[in-house]
Amino acid sequence: MTDASKDFKFTLKVMIDKKKEKVLFAESDCQFVDVLLSFLTLPLGRIIKALNEHYVNAPIIGSLTNLYRSLAGIDNADFVTDDAKEILLNPRSPFEAEYGMLKLSITDSQPTKYLRCACGNSSHTVSIYYDQVKCQKCPSSYVVKIDLPIKESKVCEGVFTANRSSFIISDDLQIFPSVTGICHIVSLLGITNMDEAEAFDVKIGFNQIMNLLMGSFVSQTPLSYFLLNRTILPLGLEQTSVIPDEFQEKVGAEKMVLKVFIQRSKSKVLYALAEDDFVEFLFTFFVIPLGGVEHLLEGKTCIKAIDNLQRSVADLIGDRYFNSPVMKSKLMKPNLVHGSISEHHLFPLSQEGMNPNKHEKFKFSSLAFPKGQGRYLEGPIAYMVTDDLTVNPVCIHSAISFLREKNIPMSDVKEIEVQVGLKEALSILRASLTSTSALTDALLNSMPIKQPKTEA
Repeated sequence: MTDASKDFKFTLKVMIDKKKEKVLFAESDCQFVDVLLSFLTLPLGRIIKALNEHYVNAPIIGSLTNLYRSLAGIDNADFVTDDAKEILLNPRSPFEAEYGMLKLSITDSQPTKYLRCACGNSSHTVSIYYDQVKCQKCPSSYVVKIDLPIKESKVCEGVFTANRSSFIISDDLQIFPSVTGICHIVSLLGITNMDEAEAFDVKIGFNQIMNLLMGSFVSQTPLSYFLLNRTILPLGLEQTSVIPDEFQEKVGAEKMVLKVFIQRSKSKVLYALAEDDFVEFLFTFFVIPLGGVEHLLEGKTCIKAIDNLQRSVADLIGDRYFNSPVMKSKLMKPNLVHGSISEHHLFPLSQEGMNPNKHEKFKFSSLAFPKGQGRYLEGPIAYMVTDDLTVNPVCIHSAISFLREKNIPMSDVKEIEVQVGLKEALSILRASLTSTSALTDALLNSMPIKQPKTEA
C-alpha cells in the first residue's frame, strides 16, 4: 500500500441517535463499500496477520488467534518447505489485483512470484515453487525469479460495485442501494423514531477501517463500536448439524481419527491427540477467504456483521450495482489461490488456475504443491491440540504437565475416540470463529463417538 493510499480518508454521512448512543445508518459512495466488501475476499490468515501488525494487543478472534500463534511457533522443520509455512501465515488471495485498485486497502497486494531455471533456456518450466522448476537442458537446481507482464492495477471508482453508485449501510453492515429510499430503509432496519436522529460527516481513514474490521468480528454493531466506542456485545454460538445440500456427497468421505481427552466433571474437552493430517486441516483454515467461509457455512458463521456483508452481496445490493455479473459470484464463492488446497483439506472448495497471463514463452507447471506431496506438514508426527486450538508437538510430559497446571486428577479424565469428517469439520470451522472452547462446542455433543479398544 502506498503512503498516499494510507493517508486517504473517506467522508461518511452518518445518522446517529444521540439519546440511545447508536448509529442508525450511514451513507457512502461505491469506493467505501468496495472496502467493506473486500473483507469477504481476505483469507483468514491475512486478516489475523493484518490485525496483529496494526494493534499492540490484537483482538482475540475465537480460537483462530491461538491457532495462528501455534502455526507461527511450529518448527520450520515440521513443514515440507519454509515456503509452505509462509503460505499459511500470509496467504495470497485471488483478488490481489483488486486490492491495488481500491482507494484504501488494509493489505498490500502480493503478486504471484514465478521461478525458472537460472540457465538461458527459453523453453524451461515456470513454477511458483522452487522445487518444481524443471529444465530439460540443464541439471542445475539453481532457480531465479522472473517477472511476467502483469496488467498494472490503477485505483478505480468501482472495484466490486458499479461506478458512481451510492449505498446505505446499517449499524450491523447490511448494505442497500440508496435508491431503496429512506422510508423503506427505516422500515427494513426497524427504526421507530427518526426525530432523535442527527447527521454527522465522519472522516474514515486507514485506522478507522482497521477498527471497523476488528469491530466486525467482536461486535454485532460495528459502526457504533468504532464510531461511538459502544460496549462489545456477546456473540452467541448456535450449533447446527445441517450439511449444505451441495456438500452431501462429501459426507461419506474418509475421516480422520482423534483421541480426545475429556474432563468428566465438566463435560469439557481438555485436549486431543492428533496426527499431522488433522493439524494440517486446522492450519488450512487460514487460506480460506472470509467469503469462502460464509459459503461453506451458508451465511451462518454466528458473526452477525460478516454474515450481513455476505447477505448484502447475495440479496440486498442487487445485480446491477456490481461492476460485472461475474463479480457477485466471485464475492459469494471466492476461489482459493493455486497451490493452497492440500490433500487434508476436507472442504469442497475450488482453486484458481496456474496461468492467468497466458504467456506463450513459458510452460507453466501444473503441479499444485511444493515437492509434489500435496501437503504442508512433513509428517508423520503427533500433536496435542487443546480446546482453544493451541497446537504443540505431543509428548507424555506435556500431557501430564497440562493436567497438573489445570489441577485435574487423572481420575477425572476420560479418553474417547472420535472421527472427523465434513460434518465435524464444518462445526470446528464455525466454532473457531467465535469460541475459545472450539473442540468442546464443535465436537463433544455432535461427533460419532467410539470407545477405544482395550487390550485383553
